[in-house]
Amino acid sequence: MKVRGFAMRDLARVVQIERSSFGPDSYSLTTFLAHVLRDRKGIFVAEDEEGQVAGYVLVRMTLGWVGRRRGGITSIAVEPAQRRRGIGRGLVARALEHLRERGVERADLEVNIANRAAQSLYGAFGFRHAQVLPHYYGPDRDGLRMVLDLTRTSSTGHVEAPQVKRAHNG
Repeated sequence: MKVRGFAMRDLARVVQIERSSFGPDSYSLTTFLAHVLRDRKGIFVAEDEEGQVAGYVLVRMTLGWVGRRRGGITSIAVEPAQRRRGIGRGLVARALEHLRERGVERADLEVNIANRAAQSLYGAFGFRHAQVLPHYYGPDRDGLRMVLDLTRTSSTGHVEAPQVKRAHNG
């Protein structure tokens, strides 16, 4: 697996992965384009052994109180047939590395409260449950905000992340 920066040629595949992962709750092409235009450097894709895009992560950054940089993971998805192969772990590791490189002190994300596998993955990097978000994903579909203090964790959190090959964008 290789994680690299997003290129416009990846857009159709990223949207396809989003739809196969989240169905009617998926982000639209317009939403992805807005993210690309806002911060293309905050999007990473993972390629499988054949060089096909198998997953993506959208990373956001904001200024918090007193100019403190905050950021987090806006969305992450792995092609359903490619799951349980370390792709998600590699994407989270790269997202956190990106945030640290930019001086972000606190990262957060939202996850469906029923998605125990994702919560376990994030917990392995040191994310902690912070707040239940009632109806965040719709009626009777609560969300959970998870937070990570990047000043108190290593680059891989509490477990060692897999080695991720990084490619340069051309």
